[in-house]
Amino acid sequence: MTSSLVGSEMCIRDRAIACMTFVVNAQGKFEVKDFGKFKLHSYVTADPLGDMSYIIEGSESLVVLEPAAFHDNIKEMQQYIAKLEKPVEKVIANYHAAGFSAYEPSQYVMVEGMPEFVKGEIYGGMVKGFAANFGKAIDTDGEIPTATITKNGKERLAGIVFEFTPGAASDFPAASILIGGKVYYLHFTPVSEMHMGPLQITGRTAVKAYLSELEKAKKSGAELFVGGHGVATADTAAVDFQIGYLKKMQKLLQDEKNENDFIAAMKSAYPQAAAPDNLTAVAANLYK
Repeated sequence: MTSSLVGSEMCIRDRAIACMTFVVNAQGKFEVKDFGKFKLHSYVTADPLGDMSYIIEGSESLVVLEPAAFHDNIKEMQQYIAKLEKPVEKVIANYHAAGFSAYEPSQYVMVEGMPEFVKGEIYGGMVKGFAANFGKAIDTDGEIPTATITKNGKERLAGIVFEFTPGAASDFPAASILIGGKVYYLHFTPVSEMHMGPLQITGRTAVKAYLSELEKAKKSGAELFVGGHGVATADTAAVDFQIGYLKKMQKLLQDEKNENDFIAAMKSAYPQAAAPDNLTAVAANLYK
């Protein structure tokens, strides 16, 4: 969920990494990747917000990252978890603060700074907007977690090391997370050959902030990259694409004096990139 999000950023790309896909009730789908010491279950919710949820499966228990927000998805996810036949040890509500009815309050944890932010005008107003738009279909009730994890620390959950670091400086005060040294979680899953969206590139400071975050992600040593919106998973090639894309954007912001010339130059640089409407919306953010 993001501060201006009322539509999805769902997208399609070729997957270089093989995965198993399970379609559940034609609603969402789960993809499973096995890293030996743990498994990553990615849940593409197909909900109106384009949210992603994840289950990290250790040998004895589970960690849920970004609980599903809509009741239909909550039910679907609970049915899936039941089939894994392992208890949920912890639920990390990182960027997404909804769906709290699905688990015991004691299971929830947020990154430091987020509980206060969620109660504030920006996030709180966004959640009220969701409730007004989607009514009883979305679970926006429930107690906001008070237990927190430091943004610069490590936690061993379900027998797996989770390393928390601050996310992009232009975004919510949530965290990027390196999971088991193999999987890197950002707010938005990197995507190749697609123009980045206006919910991520909200202005010129966001260009630098997300470039820095993607470079940090690449240096993490992770094999797979995931996020709260978009596709289930990404490889290093998608990270490289977005790093190059943002560097090109930085250069063109120096050279082009108006948004029309900027759009034309970006389209020329990336003629095959999908979602040109994203570029138009981003340009409006950049040339306010």
